[in-house]
Amino acid sequence: MGTTKSNNSMNYWMGIDVSRATLEVALLDDRGERIGAASVKNEHKAVSGLLKRWTKEVGMANEQLLVCLEPTSHYSNGLLRWLVEAGVRVWLAHPSDIQHSVGSTRGKNDRVDAVRIADYARRFQDKASLFTAERLKYTGLRQLITRRKQLVHDRVKHHKQMTDLNRCVEGQLQAVFARLDRRQIRLLDELIAQVDGMILDTIKSDPELHRLYRLILTVPGVGPVLAANLLAITEGFTRFRKARALSCHAGAAPYEHSSGTSIRGRTRVSPKANQGLKALLHISALSTIQREGELRDYWIRKIAEGKHKMSILNAIRNKIIHRVCAVVDRGTPYLAQNPLLMS
Repeated sequence: MGTTKSNNSMNYWMGIDVSRATLEVALLDDRGERIGAASVKNEHKAVSGLLKRWTKEVGMANEQLLVCLEPTSHYSNGLLRWLVEAGVRVWLAHPSDIQHSVGSTRGKNDRVDAVRIADYARRFQDKASLFTAERLKYTGLRQLITRRKQLVHDRVKHHKQMTDLNRCVEGQLQAVFARLDRRQIRLLDELIAQVDGMILDTIKSDPELHRLYRLILTVPGVGPVLAANLLAITEGFTRFRKARALSCHAGAAPYEHSSGTSIRGRTRVSPKANQGLKALLHISALSTIQREGELRDYWIRKIAEGKHKMSILNAIRNKIIHRVCAVVDRGTPYLAQNPLLMS
């Protein structure tokens, strides 16, 4: 790199563009000048070596450095852990925020993107939300939830094979394929049950997570799968602390679509919503209107008023979120008894 020792009062900004195999890294100083660039393997040894080399060459301390990167699912999990364990300040920034900060660009260049990420951290350092060791414990929970989704997807695929696609194969093969699919479904049921047990064990291993889990299970319509997803997405309700923010994230909070003094079209939910959470909440809403309770009464009343069914279901999704956030804020159950709390 060929740099000289920098003033100890200077701050430094590192941007990392993450991919499966490699990391493109850029280092900027307070003036926004690039003083380092490297391409290293997405491995602990390579990252540790680069940090040590640049720390020595530039003369910076950990407290002078802010590392910024975008979330890239499991490809960034190891990197986050290594940086946090090294005592480096890390900001996991939202990709759309970084994109908006640089405006319209053409093409994709990982080296250029690393510089843009570093410059975003330098210019918007006051917005930085540091990724802490506390947040690392949710990584395993999210990975288990992701694996469960994959297994459920595979099970749905085999059910579709049995009920639809198998009818299109040669007659004698229909029975053979049906047996294969039933065997696969039984295996997937067992694997899903195993993962469900691991998810529950992960939650129970942390007293605070287990407390929150038991609380939100008391809300009508909230089952173990939705409860675990809510804990992972909100990181134990340290993110999306307000019900409105969580409703927006889940696509349950409609907003007005307007221009000037005239409203253009009906209210709608955000197209950027978390689709997985939205789907789970939809299932939850459907379950609540099947049994006696306030939400079923609400459904019946709104149907009688002529409201659109999907609008009513969305309102029920919103109510479920508000009830979940309310029991978390109060620290008291929504209901006195719930059989799910016995697990």
